[in-house]
Amino acid sequence: MSVHGMGFAAGYDERQPVVLLLDTSASMGRPAGSPRIDELNDALTRWFDGVRAEPRLRARVEVCLITFDSRVRVFDPGAGRLVPVEEATAGRLFVPVDEMRPPRLDASGLTRMTEAVEAALELARQRYRALQDQRVQVRRPFLWVLTDGAPSDGDGRPLDAQALAGTAGRVRRGEERGECVFQAIGVRGADLKMLQVLAPKAALMLENLDFGQILDLLFQSSDRIGAVQDPDDVHRQLADLAARRERMDRLERDHR
Repeated sequence: MSVHGMGFAAGYDERQPVVLLLDTSASMGRPAGSPRIDELNDALTRWFDGVRAEPRLRARVEVCLITFDSRVRVFDPGAGRLVPVEEATAGRLFVPVDEMRPPRLDASGLTRMTEAVEAALELARQRYRALQDQRVQVRRPFLWVLTDGAPSDGDGRPLDAQALAGTAGRVRRGEERGECVFQAIGVRGADLKMLQVLAPKAALMLENLDFGQILDLLFQSSDRIGAVQDPDDVHRQLADLAARRERMDRLERDHR
């Protein structure tokens, strides 16, 4: 089957591009006995294998995967590997969600989050316009950052609010122009304050959910709230869905 988006399930009516930005910095290699990068790899494999049983997602969602550590790389489905984002061919990076076969990720290096966000904004904009040019009905791309740390510069120093301002402004303008919806998800260890600088209304800490639950929440929400027009409403509804999921998970644990 082609990697150019021809594999959508019967009944598909509109496309929902998703860019998934994953932190693969050195902190994801901890704790030593049970590194989070292993949990993330297992969750990615299970989720994308299981999506074949989700006809609504298969009918609509296409996905592009970006990783960031000391480098920003994007998964090239045709080559089956991560490549430097500047060397990637934009037209082949988005695939139907049930065709995604994520690579095995390793944890090392810094947290070049701002460069990853900038790359994702550009890839999402290009994809959105390409689908419009093809007369395909398309929702605004969702950009989801998943991190356990804080954005750093090329020397490993954490970025402050001033250093994040340029990227934060581009995120805001992308949402205002209707080109994307951006959401930052922090897990244990993430710097929520800096994520809120990057996305003031769209930063969530989900410390009580595992990576599989987070992936399910994010992708399922693309079907439930992807058509909402106001990005602020999207952020509020996703926060509500996340809080509900955490409450349900807590109740399940309490009754075991």
